[in-house]
Amino acid sequence: MPPIRIPPPTVNLTTNSIFMDRRRFLFSMSAAIAASSAVFGGLQSLQAAVKQQPATIAGLTLAQWDVIALIQTHLLPSEKDSPGAKEINALSYFQSVITQPRHDPADKTFLRQGLNEIETRAQKKWRHRFFTLDHDQRENILRDYEQTRDGHSWLVMIMDYLMEALLTDPLYGGNPNGIGWQWLQHTPGFPRPPFKQPALFA
Repeated sequence: MPPIRIPPPTVNLTTNSIFMDRRRFLFSMSAAIAASSAVFGGLQSLQAAVKQQPATIAGLTLAQWDVIALIQTHLLPSEKDSPGAKEINALSYFQSVITQPRHDPADKTFLRQGLNEIETRAQKKWRHRFFTLDHDQRENILRDYEQTRDGHSWLVMIMDYLMEALLTDPLYGGNPNGIGWQWLQHTPGFPRPPFKQPALFA
């Protein structure tokens, strides 16, 4: 596999804001992961697709998943020359992975805790639900939350799953038609997964 020649990451998650030049951070970090020969080789098979969407997914209501989707889009917005969270199927990929039986249940608990904290902060500062805030108000809430230890870790987790959705083989539900690979000018390794793994949730 030919190496991908890009500038090194300019964002250090231990010292700098996740929100600083986050698209370049995603680009450089995901390219580094993609250059590895075993990025997703150990990814477990996903369960069969669920025909009817349940009232909750991984213990989160559909309204809470709407907030997750909003945060994903805020962190990785769609742009003219690069895919955003929506284009890489970030939400459905995240739902599929986190609902695998062997997935660490601590992630689900931490995900709920972070959502509750973000909602509490939005209500306290703006007296509105996070989902109803405008872009600048959401940015303010997320930046404030990032300054806490748990908030930083929570946002890193969301970014990690965004990178996975950007880089995964399309057979696993993210990166449809290799849109992330095309953006990175990356040629995937072989062999690829032998059959399609349908996402749990459309």
